[in-house]
Amino acid sequence: MIEQEACAKLFFMNRDQVIATLRTHESELRAAGIVRLSLFGSTVRGEERTHSDIDLLAAFDEEHLLSLIDVLRIENQIGELLGQSVDLVEEGCLKPRVKESVDRGAVRAF
Repeated sequence: MIEQEACAKLFFMNRDQVIATLRTHESELRAAGIVRLSLFGSTVRGEERTHSDIDLLAAFDEEHLLSLIDVLRIENQIGELLGQSVDLVEEGCLKPRVKESVDRGAVRAF
């Protein structure tokens, strides 16, 4: 089981690859309404597993009104860019204690 997980992990992006990919696509993500995007969680810590998703924290342009469907579309778009499942969290939706923890470990893409 461990060998299988190690082999599968070869196909997962590491922190630097995720950040580089997000920066490469920054203009299209900004056009979709994202003004700030950070990576947090297991990928930042190098603790991702085969079942791990990529945790992203986003701030959206207040003048760019987005519906839940729009946010899900953006989440899917980023998942396709990265080739992995993504959990896109809006900055304003985090509880204060969770936000502190996320902010301490987050790596800004843009």
